[in-house]
Amino acid sequence: MVTSLSGDLRYGGYVTRRGYDLWKQEINKQGGIEVGGEKYNVQLVYADAKSQPSTGADAASKMISNEKVDAVLGPYSSNVTLSVAPIMDKNEMPHITGSAESPDVWKKQFKYTFGTIPTVSVTADKVAETLLKLKPNAESVYVTGVNEPFSKSTAEAMKTGAKKAGVNVLGYDLYPRNTDYTNVVSKAKSKSPDFHMHGGHISSHVKLMKAAKQLDYNPNGFFMHYGVNTSSYKDGLKADAKDTFGATLWLPQVKRSGGVLFGTPQKYTDAAKAAYNSAPDYTQAASTAAGIVYQEALKKLGSKPPLSKDDRKKLIDILENLKVQTFYGTVDFETSGDRYHDNLGTEPLAIQLQDNLDPKIVGPKDVAEAEADYPVPAWNAR
Repeated sequence: MVTSLSGDLRYGGYVTRRGYDLWKQEINKQGGIEVGGEKYNVQLVYADAKSQPSTGADAASKMISNEKVDAVLGPYSSNVTLSVAPIMDKNEMPHITGSAESPDVWKKQFKYTFGTIPTVSVTADKVAETLLKLKPNAESVYVTGVNEPFSKSTAEAMKTGAKKAGVNVLGYDLYPRNTDYTNVVSKAKSKSPDFHMHGGHISSHVKLMKAAKQLDYNPNGFFMHYGVNTSSYKDGLKADAKDTFGATLWLPQVKRSGGVLFGTPQKYTDAAKAAYNSAPDYTQAASTAAGIVYQEALKKLGSKPPLSKDDRKKLIDILENLKVQTFYGTVDFETSGDRYHDNLGTEPLAIQLQDNLDPKIVGPKDVAEAEADYPVPAWNAR
C-alpha cells in the first residue's frame, strides 16, 4: 500500500489506510482469500508518499523491488497516483486505488491502474448542478481550487455544472496548495456570489472556511466536493462545519443491497466504527472495495501466491471483465476511452452536514432524505 501518511495530504492518506486495513481485517477474520481450495491471509506492507508525487513514485519502486508484493493498493490524491501509475506499468504490477478521482489519471490509459471511485469530472459536475437548483435558485457562483490535478479537475467540473444550470460564474481562481486563504476569500467576497464552490483536499477546505468566518464572508452556500463527512474536516472546524454542502458516492444510509464480504452499507459502517470509533466516508469505503475487487479477481485467477509476471498479466484481463457487487456499490471498470479503468457503477449524491454534523442526502430529488438548509445562516447568526 502506497499512500500519504505524512504531509498535508495525510488526512486523506489515513482515510485510505483505514479502508485498506478494514478489508484486511475482515478477510483475514474469515481465514483469508480462498485460492484453489486453500486460504491465504492478506499482508499489507506500507509506504509513505509524504504527500509528494516524486516520493510516492520512489516508494512504489522500492516496494516492488524490496518487498516482492503481488499488487499495490494505491495512493490518496490523483497527483501522487499520476506519478505511481507509470511505475506500475513499467513493472507490470496490478494497482487498484480507492481514491484517485482526477480525469487525468484515466485519460492516460495506464494498463495496470484501476480505480473504484468515478472521476470527479462526473461527480462534481452533477452535484454542482443539483445544488444550484435549490430554492431560491442561485444566480451567481464563485469557484476556487488548488492548482493540482484532482483539485483543478474538481473546480473545472464545478464551473461546468454552474454553466449547465445557467448560473453566472463570477470568478474562477486556482491557487498553490499552501496559499493564504484570507486573500482567496477577500477576492471572492468582493464579488458577492450566491454560492461558493471549492475544489481541494480537506486541509484546504478547513483553511477556506476559517478565513470565510474571519472575514464574515456569507454566500448562501459553500460546496466542497471531497471530505466534508470526514472526521478530519469536522474536527478541523468543529461547529463551523455545519451546513457545508458536499458530494459523495456512498453513505451508510444508502440503500444498496447485497455485496461481497460486508454485505450492506450499515454492516460496513458498524465494523468501521468498532475499529476506528468514527463513521466512514466514501473514500474509506471505496478503498475497502478496492481490496474486495482484488480478492475476487484473485479467486478467478486461481494461482497460488506469490504471483508470477504471467499471473499478473492475467489478473489485468480478469479485472477488466470483472463486475463485483460490494457494500459500496457495483464496481465495473471501463475498458476504453477517457475513463479507461475507472469505475462506472456509482451515481453521485449531494449531501449537507446538518444537526450534529450528520450528513444528509439532499439531492437529487428522487433519492433525497432531507430538505437542504438553504440559504445557510450568516456566520454571526449561527
